[in-house]
Amino acid sequence: MKRYNQNPIEKDAILQEPAVSYGTGSFYQLSIQNISKNYIKQVLTLTRLTVSELITIIPISIDTYKRKSAFNPAVTEKILEIEEVYRKGIEAFGASFHKWMSTENIALGSVTPKTLLKNSFGIRLLLDEIGRLEYGVLA
Repeated sequence: MKRYNQNPIEKDAILQEPAVSYGTGSFYQLSIQNISKNYIKQVLTLTRLTVSELITIIPISIDTYKRKSAFNPAVTEKILEIEEVYRKGIEAFGASFHKWMSTENIALGSVTPKTLLKNSFGIRLLLDEIGRLEYGVLA
């Protein structure tokens, strides 16, 4: 099955399947492509986020989400970032990671971790914290 066009910079390339199929080394190439609504739905299943929660994170409105079947690279990049956080968290901590993402966390400034998904600084903070917890570094 063809997952994306051979030329990753090609304007009409559309991601159809989760990035785990591609490997993280190609996130840059994937992030400059359009993304299908089907891919987003698979990420919603992985993350257990609602469409409403996702819309507060990605740069589109709920009406645009309902109307379109493919989205631009700005949306692709955000979805790939969210997917990366959840895949690393679930790999490190299993299903309990979902509860961690929804529980206020003092180490992260007394916020719910999933609220940090809104920008790249929050994403980086989450990935750093997952790495520290994975290796038992609590300070």
